[in-house]
Amino acid sequence: MGDMGDIFNDMQAAKKKHRQMKLAEADTSGWKAFTDYHFTREFNGERMDWWPSSGVAKYKRKMIYGHKKVNALISKLKLKEAKP
Repeated sequence: MGDMGDIFNDMQAAKKKHRQMKLAEADTSGWKAFTDYHFTREFNGERMDWWPSSGVAKYKRKMIYGHKKVNALISKLKLKEAKP
């Protein structure tokens, strides 16, 4: 295979490893699992769908992209939920 093919295969392997690592790091306690990669939970009466391996979530019909943004939103919602 040419250089570009080798680079592509290396990038695919790195992405797969990264997603496995993010999924293993994710705290999925309190979440309902639809699949090994898709979780759901309700916050303040609104459903949130979360894909921790890819860093994507859907909340209030809006898509949120990026591990940092999604984790920050989940932390914020958990704090709101804990307060009466």
